[in-house]
Amino acid sequence: MTDELGFPVLAASALTQAIAFLYHRAEVVLDRRAARSRSSEAAPAEQWPAVVAGNPGRALDFDPDNVTMELADRLESLLDVLDVYTEHEQLIDNQDERLRRALGRLRAVLEEAYGRRITFVGEDRPASGMRIFNRAGDVHGVSRALKAGRVSILANIDVEHTAQIVRPGAEMTSVEIDDLL
Repeated sequence: MTDELGFPVLAASALTQAIAFLYHRAEVVLDRRAARSRSSEAAPAEQWPAVVAGNPGRALDFDPDNVTMELADRLESLLDVLDVYTEHEQLIDNQDERLRRALGRLRAVLEEAYGRRITFVGEDRPASGMRIFNRAGDVHGVSRALKAGRVSILANIDVEHTAQIVRPGAEMTSVEIDDLL
């Protein structure tokens, strides 16, 4: 059984990159939540470290209104735990269970905030990508979890689309894509 809050044993340089990536994302979430801003400017192009498998999305691609006080508190306490490692990189040890547990919890909170998986190279889990949850009670018309015009064939999207009742004549489509690139 895999531990959902676990974190992989990575080489020292990859672990340092993973810590920096997750720490930065947590700071962005907290800063943007504090400002409660939704920037209307286009987010700058970003690159993520090679240790990230798949597309984790851009750092600003989340809704700050969905970041609850409880989620922000969890992020802040996890950053407190990781501060010692960011300030003293020589302490980073890929066998350090406390560090790996903290990183696993931080990743889980960030995945909740972003609605995306964050996966690192070598992990036995789907690559980083978008997660969509669409739960309907009683469908009378049309229910779609994702409708997209053009999508890269490399896109990694995980869709969970459920309904309690789909009425006669109603339609429930999980994914509708017009064109794969």
